[in-house]
Amino acid sequence: MERAVDVARALGAFDVKVNNLRDETGHYRPNAWHLLGTARMGKTPDMSVVNAWQQSWDVPNLFIIDGSVMTTGGAINPTSTISALSYRAAENLADRFEIAVRGRSMVG
Repeated sequence: MERAVDVARALGAFDVKVNNLRDETGHYRPNAWHLLGTARMGKTPDMSVVNAWQQSWDVPNLFIIDGSVMTTGGAINPTSTISALSYRAAENLADRFEIAVRGRSMVG
């Protein structure tokens, strides 16, 4: 934590706050929870916030790409699943962008 403060100050930060996640014996004990499910992914707008590609049902061109799209948590850390979903959504966006650009006329 001290090193993070040193780096922040070296980069010009003037108001540095670090959460002290050490217990009374000095051991580092970070919080063990993950925020999931606040913008659930699903098949229909009435049951979810985003579709299978993590695109909002209600706001055009809004993609929610984080753990909030997961409908529930398992017994393991969700980082790998969040990463996989993010990669999948990014590939979909890249493919859609390529199709849109290719479909435009190049005649000025």
